[in-house]
Amino acid sequence: MFLVPTGGMLGSCFGMLTSPGHRGIPAGIKSGMIWAADNQAYTKGFMGDEFFEWLDRAKEYRNTCLFVACPDVVGNARKTLELFEKWHNRFEGWPVAFVAQDGQENLEFPPSDQWQALFIGGSTIWKMSDGAIECIRRAQALGKHIHIGRVNYFNRYQHFASLEGSERFTCDGTRIRFQRTQTIKDWQKYMESPKQYGLFVSNSDSPG
Repeated sequence: MFLVPTGGMLGSCFGMLTSPGHRGIPAGIKSGMIWAADNQAYTKGFMGDEFFEWLDRAKEYRNTCLFVACPDVVGNARKTLELFEKWHNRFEGWPVAFVAQDGQENLEFPPSDQWQALFIGGSTIWKMSDGAIECIRRAQALGKHIHIGRVNYFNRYQHFASLEGSERFTCDGTRIRFQRTQTIKDWQKYMESPKQYGLFVSNSDSPG
């Protein structure tokens, strides 16, 4: 399932990825769409006061929330682990996503009872690497939900859809902000395409 970064309602085959940048609670969430919250670290940097004030306003819709992404540092697994230790207790009552960054395959995850989802972030090269796949498999073994960030085109979608259990994954992409009508059509086709588990997919990533 794609979680779309827009405020409108797109139907039951899509969910929504939102953040304080939407300046309120999007209509799609109010209508009952499955949703998740990004922390904006990649685009604006994490702003704790603003984020938690907004999250408090969203608590009425907590039962349809897949995860809330704990603050992270793009491309740096060790610093992301430090931020997780600092912030994860502030998300009490919410399903927390730990964001995997470059190098996480060589490090331990946080204690399993502190997070409910694995968000695959990181650089483009790392996202498409065996290291990211290793993190996914470790998280699956712990029973965690898997979310893949920055999935816009079929090449990257197919890369992750070839994994066992991917029918329960979610992903997001910003392409819809620039090519709304065509992107919605394409993403619907991607989600309807037959899954081929175990298919070898090249690490090449153009486009993503």
